[in-house]
Amino acid sequence: MAHTVSLLDLSSNMARHAATRHSLISQNIANADTPGYKAQDVADFSAVMESQKLSGTDAGINPLEALDRPSVGSPNGNTVSLEDELMRGSKAQQDHELAVSIYRSTLTMMKTAVGKNL
Repeated sequence: MAHTVSLLDLSSNMARHAATRHSLISQNIANADTPGYKAQDVADFSAVMESQKLSGTDAGINPLEALDRPSVGSPNGNTVSLEDELMRGSKAQQDHELAVSIYRSTLTMMKTAVGKNL
């Protein structure tokens, strides 16, 4: 059972990470014409998990640390590329859907285990 709860935590953290990434992407798109704006993103979920595994911490994922994304800027200093943002947005949506699917499947398995076939 502890393994299942761990899977629920993992999928919840993965969904939170995807939502945070999606929020930053929308901020980047909103500021696509703002002079001097630097595009932001968060570290990949796998990198966050790996860093926690290496540090030995068991705390929840903190995907809120925004990182400036290195990229070629426009003449006004803006580093937002709409094409990149659309690709990242699509990936964030896929990651969120995967996390929700894992969460639902885990809950279904738990219900089946306790005899509630819902």
